[in-house]
Amino acid sequence: MRELYIRGISGLFYVALIIGSVFYDRLHYTIVILIFSGLAMIEFQRLVGHKSYMPIALFILLVYNFYQSKIDSPELLYPLLSVFMAHLFLIYWLISNREIKLGYLSKTILSLFYLGMGCFFIIALGGNADHFQSKNVLLFFVLIWSNNSFAYLTGKQMGKNLLFSRVSPKKTWEGFIGGLVFTLMAAFIFQNFYPERSIVLYIIFALITSVLATFGDLIQSHFKRFANVKDSGSLIPGHGGFFDRMDSAIFVGPWFYLLLNFKEYVS
Repeated sequence: MRELYIRGISGLFYVALIIGSVFYDRLHYTIVILIFSGLAMIEFQRLVGHKSYMPIALFILLVYNFYQSKIDSPELLYPLLSVFMAHLFLIYWLISNREIKLGYLSKTILSLFYLGMGCFFIIALGGNADHFQSKNVLLFFVLIWSNNSFAYLTGKQMGKNLLFSRVSPKKTWEGFIGGLVFTLMAAFIFQNFYPERSIVLYIIFALITSVLATFGDLIQSHFKRFANVKDSGSLIPGHGGFFDRMDSAIFVGPWFYLLLNFKEYVS
C-alpha cells in the first residue's frame, strides 16, 4: 500500500509538470521534455556502460532547430526511418533471445536513434511555432498514461499469465488487456471532447499506443536485465528513473508522430 501511495504521489507530480507545460505554452513544454529526455539518455548510457555526449548534443541541436521552425515535417522522414530501424533491431533482440554484444558504435547509435530521436518526436508532436498542437500532445500522454496505469493496476490485482517471463516477471496478459481496454475507453472519451477526428482514427491511436507501449516497456526491461539492475535510476520515487518513466513514450512517440502526419508522407 505504501509503495502504491509513493508511486501515485511522484507520478502525479511528473504528470502535473507535463500537463502544466502543455497548457502553458510550447516553450515550457519543450524545456520540460528536453530536461526529462536528457536525464533518460544519461540513465540509458549508464545502463549499457557507455559515455558519449555526442547523442545528447545532437538531440539538443535537433530540438533547437525544430523549435526555431528550421525543420519541417517532410524533412523528418529520414530521422523517422532511422528510429524505425533501431526499433526493428530492438524488437528482434527482444524476441530472438540472442546474445548480442553492444560495442561503442552500436551504443552511440542506440543512444541517438532509440533514445534521442524517440524523445525528439515526443517534442515534435506539438508541431511548429506557428501553431502549437497541444491537443495532439495531450492525446498522446492521456493514452500512454491510461495504458501504463491500468496495465499496472489490472496486472497487480488480476495478473496470473505472464506475458514475457524471460524479460519481465511481473508483466501479465491480464495487465496488457486491462491497459488496452482502458486506453480504448480513454480514446472514446477524448473523441467526445475533440470530435474533429473520426472515432476509427482514435481507435487506431489507442491500439498502436497500447501495443507499442508494451514493447517499449519490455525492451527497457531487457536493457535492465542486460545491466543486471532493477531500475535505471532513482530520481522518481516508486518509478525508478526517467528512463523507467518514459520508456513507453520514447518508443511510441515516433509512430504516433507518423500517424499524425501520415498524409504529408504519402502525398
